[in-house]
Amino acid sequence: MIIARYILKNVTQTFLGVVLVLMLVAQSGSLVTIFNEVTAGRMGADSVMVVIGLSSLNLLVIVLPLSIFLSVLITLSRFYQNSEMYAMLASGISPAYILKIIMLFAIIPALAIGILSLQVIPWSNALQMSILDRAANSAGLKGMQEGRFREVALGGGVIYIESINPERTRMQGVFMQQRLKNNSEMIIRANSGRYQVTPNGDRFLLLEDGVRYQRTRGKLDEAIIHFQQHGVRLKKQQSASFNRKYTAVPTAQLLKSSSRLYKAEFHSRLAPVFLTLLLAAMAVPLSQTTPRQGRYLRLGIGLVIYVVFTNLNSMGFSWISSGKMPPILGLWWAHGLMFLLLLFLLAQQTGFRYLLRKKDDS
Repeated sequence: MIIARYILKNVTQTFLGVVLVLMLVAQSGSLVTIFNEVTAGRMGADSVMVVIGLSSLNLLVIVLPLSIFLSVLITLSRFYQNSEMYAMLASGISPAYILKIIMLFAIIPALAIGILSLQVIPWSNALQMSILDRAANSAGLKGMQEGRFREVALGGGVIYIESINPERTRMQGVFMQQRLKNNSEMIIRANSGRYQVTPNGDRFLLLEDGVRYQRTRGKLDEAIIHFQQHGVRLKKQQSASFNRKYTAVPTAQLLKSSSRLYKAEFHSRLAPVFLTLLLAAMAVPLSQTTPRQGRYLRLGIGLVIYVVFTNLNSMGFSWISSGKMPPILGLWWAHGLMFLLLLFLLAQQTGFRYLLRKKDDS
């Protein structure tokens, strides 16, 4: 028990540090996407913190399996480098006992990953898509910035605003260019304007005291209209995650559906659980080094294995959803390959050497 507690303590401390570092790295990439949504006007600034929190849940399912793998690999490699592992083995602790301790450590995070992947993440994705869709179509002037050109939901066009009042309800000095059908374009210059939503949900920019120019490129026809008030309808926008609606479908609904995409999504939700357990077990034989060997060689091999099998899972998802692979096969073949590699590494750690010794003795 003393050895088990010592191993679990060191692995847990390393695990917490690795999770923190990987989450910071992964979240930085997520922040870029979120800020792009805000800059493009598809999301208001008041929704940023909520979306960051929800996106963090998605990142956990990716980060946790890798963190467990790296923490076990780093900790046990350090034990080998410091000869602590050799002292444990000399005192009667077997590699199988070490593997048992690591699997006991990994099973609780694996269960947590399963709950996240099967239940929490679909709910989080549905809520995030709802927030992004609502924010994209109700942001009004919240996403507008003074003195900068930016794209708006005008079916292809840009807008420039000289100033916006503190309440962000009215704007002054508006310039707008919009591409129309048949190679036409419309240019509007207005002294002021405001944002308005009709009772049926249509969104308009009401421009006041301005001039509208409309012409067709390559032709001499041109129309100039002076107006006191002119309404420009804004098209409904879709958030960047709209095309991934299947990730928000509850798991129970995936099981009832015969859609290949839904079957592929179900298997992809199960994959992180098996990936966590197999990687944790695989880290035990991979960590075996001698004090003279470099610690980071095994770490590099481990990262290559992780990248290969995560890519196999992605390929399997694509094959199932496109009909190239039967849904009943799922991603079990990828887990099977990982299991065979695990057996090979475990046999290499103990079995092969034992068999060779017996052959030499005879």
